[in-house]
Amino acid sequence: MWRTITGDRIDDLTAFVRAASAGEKRALHIGTDSLQRGRMTQFVTVLAILNPGKGGRAAYRREVRPRIDSLRERLMREVWLSVDLGLELAPLLPKDAELQIHIDANPVPKHRSSRYIHELVGMAVSQGFRAVIKPDAWAASRTADRLVRGLAGELRAVVA
Repeated sequence: MWRTITGDRIDDLTAFVRAASAGEKRALHIGTDSLQRGRMTQFVTVLAILNPGKGGRAAYRREVRPRIDSLRERLMREVWLSVDLGLELAPLLPKDAELQIHIDANPVPKHRSSRYIHELVGMAVSQGFRAVIKPDAWAASRTADRLVRGLAGELRAVVA
C-alpha cells in the first residue's frame, strides 16, 4: 500500500504519478532502504516527484520479508524494488521527465556496501535508468532511511 509522506493512503499510484508529473521538467527519484529486526527485514521504497523551484510530491510503500542475512542479497533486493517501480512508472511520465534510481551504497572502500557498487549500478543502468549512489542518493540514504527507521515500531507489531 502506498502512502504520502504525511501518512495519507494513496489508492491509485498511477493517478498520483500522472497528476504529480504533469507539466514541464519533472524529475522522478526512486530509492529503497532496508532495516533488519529480529527475524524480519523491512524495505521502504520512496518515490519523489520534483518540480524544480516549485516543490514536489512524495510517496512510500513498505514491504516486510523474512530476514535476509546476506548484505549483497539485501542490497540487490533494495535496488530491484526501485528498478521494478521505475519500469512500472516510466511509461506514465512525460518524455522529458528524468528518472533516477537512488542506490544506498557507499563507494568509500571502508564500507562493506562498496564491494557491490558496480553490480548495483549495473542493475539500474541495464534497465535504462540513471543510477545515483551516495552521497547523492538522498531518496534511499536519507528519505527511505528515515521512514524505515520510523516505521520500525510497526514492524515489531507484524512480528508479534
